[in-house]
Amino acid sequence: MTACQQPTGEQVFQPDPVRMVLRPAGADTLAGEPGIDAVPTPENEPNKIQIQWYRHHQINNLDRFLVYRSADPQGIKNYRVVGEVPANVSGKVDSVYYDTQDLSNNVRYYYYVTAVGHTGKESLPSDTVSYRLLEKAVKLSLNGNASVVSEPVMEFEWWIQSGNTPDQYILRIERFVSADFHPLAFVRMIRSNYQTPQTFRLEGNELKSLFPNGDYRWRIDCVGREDVVNQYFEGSESNWQLFKIRWND
Repeated sequence: MTACQQPTGEQVFQPDPVRMVLRPAGADTLAGEPGIDAVPTPENEPNKIQIQWYRHHQINNLDRFLVYRSADPQGIKNYRVVGEVPANVSGKVDSVYYDTQDLSNNVRYYYYVTAVGHTGKESLPSDTVSYRLLEKAVKLSLNGNASVVSEPVMEFEWWIQSGNTPDQYILRIERFVSADFHPLAFVRMIRSNYQTPQTFRLEGNELKSLFPNGDYRWRIDCVGREDVVNQYFEGSESNWQLFKIRWND
């Protein structure tokens, strides 16, 4: 009888599946964007892709997480490991992986994550999420490349080099207090005019109360398909542009 008994303890421990952070509808208009998203890179490179999952409830029994990727969603055999993330990193609520490997615009990439226990046993796959990188906005300029705004007029301009413009853009402006602290000051969804360059104008004395004197940064996000149910997203993020506001009294 003893020869037929199953081993116990860590020998048979298999972690529960990873729970992906699901991005809520309209998350591109919020200060934080959990889940899967584009991450800015130098202007001549495609964005990185960020994948995020909740802190695992069995984290103390885990060794690492494995991130799988495929450009073809049909069949698990088409996925390969593109990254590892150590488990139980101090101070981290959620786990994040940044994919930088051979990414191209206009290709949909599919991801899932597994957890690996201390004994090497791997969990079942998480839900699959996907992202398609769009061409990002370039040649960003504010008031003709001004570095300081002193009058209540802010005209933003950007280009899509190929002319393949998205349906929508998002303008983000953050107060730049330090490299680690840059609270969101303004965000606006902008309908594309399907031309390049695209411009957007803010003006009026109310800008003085909206944007107190200080250092700021801004960027443009391109927004494509948003399908929360099927976790299909697409977009891109430009590089940040720094500027100062010093209102003339």
